[in-house]
Amino acid sequence: MKKPFISIALGLTAMFAVSCSGGSEEGGARMEGRLTVADSVDQSGDYSGIGVTVVREDSAGAITDTLFHQVTDSTGRFAGMAKVPAQNRYPLSITRNQSELARVPLYLSADDTVRVTGDLANLQQTLDIHSREHEALELFQRMNRTIGRVRIYAQAGRISADSLSQEMNKWSGLYWEVYERYPTTIAGKMAATESIRILNTQDPDSMMLRLNQVRADDDLVGLAATYGKDYLAQDQGLDHALAYLDTLQQMTEGSQASMRIRMERIKLLYDSARVETAQNLLTDFQNSYPDNPTARNWSEAIQYDLDYLAPGDTIPEFSFGTNGGTVSRESLLGTPYILEITSLASRTYQQQFDRTVVIHSIYRNYGLQVVTLPLDESQVTIEGFFEERVQPWPVAQAGAYDRQELVNRFNIRGTPTRFLVDRQGRIVRRYVGTEFRDIIQGIQTLINNEGPAS
Repeated sequence: MKKPFISIALGLTAMFAVSCSGGSEEGGARMEGRLTVADSVDQSGDYSGIGVTVVREDSAGAITDTLFHQVTDSTGRFAGMAKVPAQNRYPLSITRNQSELARVPLYLSADDTVRVTGDLANLQQTLDIHSREHEALELFQRMNRTIGRVRIYAQAGRISADSLSQEMNKWSGLYWEVYERYPTTIAGKMAATESIRILNTQDPDSMMLRLNQVRADDDLVGLAATYGKDYLAQDQGLDHALAYLDTLQQMTEGSQASMRIRMERIKLLYDSARVETAQNLLTDFQNSYPDNPTARNWSEAIQYDLDYLAPGDTIPEFSFGTNGGTVSRESLLGTPYILEITSLASRTYQQQFDRTVVIHSIYRNYGLQVVTLPLDESQVTIEGFFEERVQPWPVAQAGAYDRQELVNRFNIRGTPTRFLVDRQGRIVRRYVGTEFRDIIQGIQTLINNEGPAS
């Protein structure tokens, strides 16, 4: 698998919505290979002294453990067993004469065999890593490149909406085939994640069938908790969604997976306006994971939401000028509205924009408005977004407010983030990313409770 000097799948790890690093692996991975030096550089034929090292690092990049270290013999060969504390990506370093010649990501899992070959004279082009993990990763990357081109064609208007829907369903199936072929690999689990994410917006019923196939896997149970609970909450109500999380909790054996399910339960109760219950569970959660940095960071963020951005709380202040005057929290009192905070360059936002236009067109007869606060710092980006699109609601200009202050005030952790706000300026619910598909239910509930615009 060539191209090792590109940071392999840095973006893919971010896409991977579950953690493969929580559990401990038994055994190790066999590492072997041969590293040579071209005759044009060294005619001795002695390839000894080339170091091959794999380490584990903490979040700050400091080395905490050496998982593998071998030095090549005179033929350039090396072999040995690498410790695998968890199925994950680790840095592989190749050195000679106390100089680091290469540092590349290596995917390790227990009981795998990793073969590393290359020539030091042109290591960037010749370094090759082969293993089951990397074989799966190469296939997954190839699919990502192809589907990326499909999305570019769609954005250029060269694929109709119906054809795009069929195309995405096809790609969901192809990603699922990668998972079925490599179910225990990191890339296989990333493929399952991508397959299910596509179905979340294309075919939720099929999504649930696939979630039921992966929910016993501790590395994928977070995926089931996130998407499964949202689907059931919308389709069958809060009690069914909570019961589903109970089932997942009983099935899981890993501490990281259990923590993720507890987080999703608190978030579900927050979204459902069960603020007091969510707060009680959050307190228990904080007491259960006092030394876990992930749990601590997440609990601090959700605590802010519960304190200031819970359903029923007044939406934080915002204000910006338009040609027709000023749009602000106070000017919108008496009007239900959707407040969007997003980057207009966001692919998710661009995919959702036409749907937002339709929602606004239908429900403005009931008084619903939409207001957009872009996070883009360039006015050129904002104007470029609307060059070939309608702009049916107020959109703030770049620089109309302090970007970081806005992010902090509204606790933005993902975009697009939207708030549905009632006529009294109170938050009905927040929607992040693909949760936006649930907003019609919220709008209808709001209209039924408050009645049509007077």
